[in-house]
Amino acid sequence: MSGFRVRHPALGTVALLIVAALVVILIVSQLVGSGSGGPTIDGIPCERGERLTYHLHAHLALFVEGEQIEVPPNIGIKGGCIYWLHTHDDSGIIHVEAPSPRQFTLGEFFSIWGQALSSTALLDRQADNAHQIQAFVNSQLFEGDPADIPLESHTLIVVEYGPPFPPPPPFQFPQGLPR
Repeated sequence: MSGFRVRHPALGTVALLIVAALVVILIVSQLVGSGSGGPTIDGIPCERGERLTYHLHAHLALFVEGEQIEVPPNIGIKGGCIYWLHTHDDSGIIHVEAPSPRQFTLGEFFSIWGQALSSTALLDRQADNAHQIQAFVNSQLFEGDPADIPLESHTLIVVEYGPPFPPPPPFQFPQGLPR
């Protein structure tokens, strides 16, 4: 008699079940590992871990009627997932950590935060006859919609609802922070 004979048919079945289970585990871990734990916002997914292929930092300072408003910690970090645009602390540093280079904007960050930003709105404030929105990029007045401000390496961004409009404050990025 030639050919392969299975002396223990149960071992063949167990081996087949183990291989099938490993395939299912691999597929599920790939879906969960790269999948989202939250909704995609402006084309930016909420993933299980940070993506550091494209990694830079910008700084945001906000003022409402002359008073500085804290940029909260953990914007874009939600129970088990992290958006490519996020904060870790209340320093105002926006972390851009994505799988590939692309142009991100301040408006996308505000969308992830769930706050209003436009040429007529900042947070819960609306421009009117007595108030307006001004934005500065690297201490220069930004002409246009602040939502369009690009998030670039070590960019200093100030958005103000006023008057008054205090001068943009100085900010130094911590040493060793990737550009």
